[in-house]
Amino acid sequence: MKRFALIAAFAALLVGVVATPGSAASFDDTHPCPADGPLLVCPTMQVGQPVSLQLRALAGCDIYRWEVTNGALPSGLSMSSSGLVTGTPTASGSTQPWMTVHDLTAPEGGNSWCGGDNKSERQFVFNVSAGLSIQNQSVPGGTIGQPYSQTFTALAITSTNPVQGSPASATWTIQSGNLPDGVTLSSAGVLSGTPTAEGSYTFVVRAAGGGGVSDTETETLVVRQPLVVSSPFRGTQKSEVGVPFSVTQTATGGNGTFTWSLASGSAPAGLELAPDGTISGTPASPGRFAFVMRVTDGEGRTATVNATLVVVPRFEITSLKLKPAKAGAAYRATITTVGGVAPAAWSVRGKLPAGVTFGKRLHLFIGIPKKAGKYRMTVQAVDALGARAQKTFTLVVK
Repeated sequence: MKRFALIAAFAALLVGVVATPGSAASFDDTHPCPADGPLLVCPTMQVGQPVSLQLRALAGCDIYRWEVTNGALPSGLSMSSSGLVTGTPTASGSTQPWMTVHDLTAPEGGNSWCGGDNKSERQFVFNVSAGLSIQNQSVPGGTIGQPYSQTFTALAITSTNPVQGSPASATWTIQSGNLPDGVTLSSAGVLSGTPTAEGSYTFVVRAAGGGGVSDTETETLVVRQPLVVSSPFRGTQKSEVGVPFSVTQTATGGNGTFTWSLASGSAPAGLELAPDGTISGTPASPGRFAFVMRVTDGEGRTATVNATLVVVPRFEITSLKLKPAKAGAAYRATITTVGGVAPAAWSVRGKLPAGVTFGKRLHLFIGIPKKAGKYRMTVQAVDALGARAQKTFTLVVK
């Protein structure tokens, strides 16, 4: 009986000792935030670069609960109760928050033998330096057989909301992926060359700056067949005041939807260039108009057409009347015009004097009238653009 009582008393003593740990939870002074005097200094972080930093503790109950008890983490970062610091810093600077590490007790989900919260508190240092950010969000498409050049730029950013910083020098490399044949990336960040094969090429470009800062970005360079333009403006095109005008440019090659616009100069008043390549309208004034049209495909490739459009005055018959004729005498009278686009088709309605005809090629009345009288007739001409001009004349034969 005495032996049994002794064993029971020893067991009770042992339970009492284990339930209350003899040492408090403390901080790991070597990793990941080494001690610098009383401070624990974490690795320097960069603006815009993701962070995943697991803080560590020692002794105590072996399972811990972390909290920030004074001060704050850098903007953009947060810490879980397990001491995992995550996020992306949004501004440069330094913060020195106080952290408390608690023993996670059994009721809180810790070890069953952890009966008390023996906590420790230390001050941490979080330094955030300016980050490096590649500013090119995408690269324009390339074209087989045509020189290509695109320059990457980097920014030393001190804030991401809003973005603040200054241009930064960097050394550029291709981290992975492939460039098109004929294209290379220089250390200064110039992507250049002449693509020789069609295709889609995805690669990761890396910019490395001073102080170990860097950034990467995935790019896709798509190489297509050249844009080939078909346009009636390969030579000088003519139109006429008051006559509806419409011509259409087309393009092949490239990729996606083709969009047309004026690159320089201006179209005649009354005409407009539509995005589908149709230039149409009714010219309002005569003149010679030179302009450049540009077609752009869905990936940014372009081709241009140099256009010259001559707008002539409206086609009109300018002769006011016919000179008199004399029976038995040779007669010749030309109908004069202004404006229009040759050739014109002529016709005459009405009765001509016997012996007189109308020469359509030279638009003149010619012959020897045989009989005196008054002869009324209407002369009409239609030019090459369909403009119609007509006038009624009376030929007096004495």
